[in-house]
Amino acid sequence: MGKYRDFIFKPYGAVRNGKKLEHFIQLPFVRALIAGKGMVCVFFVLSGFVLSYSSLRKVNDPDRSNKQEKTGNRDDLLTSVSSMTLRRAIRLFGPMLALAFITAFVTYYVPWGNIDHEAPNIFAHLYKFWLSSVTVMDPYHWARLRPLPRHFGQAWTLGVEYRLSLVMFLMIATTATLSTVGRKFVVIFVAAWSVYCNRRWDVACAMGGMMLAELRFAPLSDDISRLLNRPLRLSKWLTIVPAVFCVIFGILLCSWPEDMPAGAQPYRSLWELTPLTWRPDSGHGSPEPVGGWVWWWGTIGAFMLLWGLEQLPLLQKVLSISFLKYLGEISYAYYLLQGLGYTHVGDPIYEVLQARYGWSKNSAFALAYIVGNIFNIIASDYFWRVIDESFIRLARFVVVEWLGVGKQPGSRSRSGPGSAVGYTLVPIAAPTANDDRFESDNTAVQEDDITFKEGFDDVNIGEEVRHGRDL
Repeated sequence: MGKYRDFIFKPYGAVRNGKKLEHFIQLPFVRALIAGKGMVCVFFVLSGFVLSYSSLRKVNDPDRSNKQEKTGNRDDLLTSVSSMTLRRAIRLFGPMLALAFITAFVTYYVPWGNIDHEAPNIFAHLYKFWLSSVTVMDPYHWARLRPLPRHFGQAWTLGVEYRLSLVMFLMIATTATLSTVGRKFVVIFVAAWSVYCNRRWDVACAMGGMMLAELRFAPLSDDISRLLNRPLRLSKWLTIVPAVFCVIFGILLCSWPEDMPAGAQPYRSLWELTPLTWRPDSGHGSPEPVGGWVWWWGTIGAFMLLWGLEQLPLLQKVLSISFLKYLGEISYAYYLLQGLGYTHVGDPIYEVLQARYGWSKNSAFALAYIVGNIFNIIASDYFWRVIDESFIRLARFVVVEWLGVGKQPGSRSRSGPGSAVGYTLVPIAAPTANDDRFESDNTAVQEDDITFKEGFDDVNIGEEVRHGRDL
């Protein structure tokens, strides 16, 4: 999309240099998918949902009411939080380090694309990539989101995601013994306070996801029923109509333009509601990769979008078709490899078609975009099966077998970190949950070992939780 950067981030209908901008990719619902920033907010909200889902299911379980069952429930919760915390870094950063290694060799030896020969030898080149990775893996780097790591700039979200994970695990442990009303209050307070104190929209996104998970097990209607001391029955239309509105309006907010943010309607009217500290002329600077208003409205839009999807089972079924599930499986690998796909496949094709064959900009871009994405999908499939899945098993093996988290006394693992499910190089259908996994893997610990991808997967999270992984 870099070839269209000069206008892709501007709103449809805005006037620039006396010319009205009316390109297809400037439409809000198209830009929300391709511009990326709004989808980052969706990912962080969805991440908070997935990471807290199983733990909140335990603490809200109505079947465990007596003291003994509650004690066992809390033990399971403590084991789950310990397991998720220890595995998180391996699951997130293992594939990223593999990508850094691959990218170092590609950018040093492949004679086209983004060649980098600044280092005197390959070992110094690899060390430079290691330093870039350390920037991402630093859990104490809270002050600002810059500088972005060199060579694979999209990995900046992984460092943020890891810190958000630690916040989520702390929140889960802190609120586990609270009532559902108390837990909702604390979650809302933390989200609001993080935004007010330091513009931590990322923390607000994660808290929004935790709130969505809590609402799944303890809806507001239940709280109101207890307050009124009588059951509250709502018409389904009182849920469906607001849900549809939230999905549509949420996508609109996630598409907020990075340039000319008040250049056209409906953004011009909503711009008056943007807090002054999140505007470009606020004098507060910008700790984010782009203007603060994008993240402010993206956070609100992401929460509205996912809340609406939670209320619309039919739309969830549409998003749960096999092909979209498969894209969800490879989405983390795709996210990591997108940089190489652009610099060494898409962009070289674009340059050759224009310089040597005289293709128009749009035609050359279209073919390069299609070929580049085909390459990314195929490469992501291999990366997912060979590298991504291997780190899932490695994280499980290290935490359960080596560190003994959740391991039953006297039990023996039937698999090591090298054991693997059967691999098919090019899948023709979405993988099913727990393919070729042992029944002994279905422990309380594995129940919380959730795979979560970089990107918007289908919203049928109940099935995703049962996948038994934990990015």
